Amino acid sequence: MKRSFLLLAAMTIGMMAHAQFGFPARTKQVYTSPDLKKAMKDYKVIAILPIGTQLSFKSQVPYLNERNQAIEHTGLANQSRLYSYILPKSHRMKVEIQDIEKTNLLLLKSEMSSRLDQYTKEEIAKILGVDAIISGLYESNAFLKQGEMKIDTASLSVKMPGTSTIVKNTLTLVLYDGQTGKQMWRFYDHDQQYSYISEYLIETAVKSMPFIR
Repeated sequence: MKRSFLLLAAMTIGMMAHAQFGFPARTKQVYTSPDLKKAMKDYKVIAILPIGTQLSFKSQVPYLNERNQAIEHTGLANQSRLYSYILPKSHRMKVEIQDIEKTNLLLLKSEMSSRLDQYTKEEIAKILGVDAIISGLYESNAFLKQGEMKIDTASLSVKMPGTSTIVKNTLTLVLYDGQTGKQMWRFYDHDQQYSYISEYLIETAVKSMPFIR
């Protein structure tokens, strides 16, 4: 009875937190192609492409509105972060992850770096000499919220409103077959916190990858 009461209390507190702070429920979605198991038998090398990154900022504070614009990133930082999470798990994989420095150099030499969206996944895989590629998009949407001004009638003082920033991070990763360009595996999830960088999302994605045992 006591255990049931504690469980109910925890669930109630969790729902109140979601309602008060706007924290979304977990939304992890993982798709696995029915052809993946067969295709994985032929995979020897997989490349990680630069992860597309989009950062946006919105503010309730008037003098900060000029910051309300999308900022483009090359995606190299998130590519490196993802690679760093995967590399220590090499002993649990039957495939090799191409060194990202080699990946980026080959893309640069082929003049693909700045226009990857203009090539098919098969064309990119051929240039890189790999069996499959991982591509993705990392989105961070920040909102600066301003609190209310408070007046202390006792001391006749005014307390200026504070500000707080909440960031919604979204990560999508896709494993493409290098021969057909088909999506073999797809990961999607988001979280809400106070930082543009979500190590949780990247760690969760790596744990879900089909080539890591």
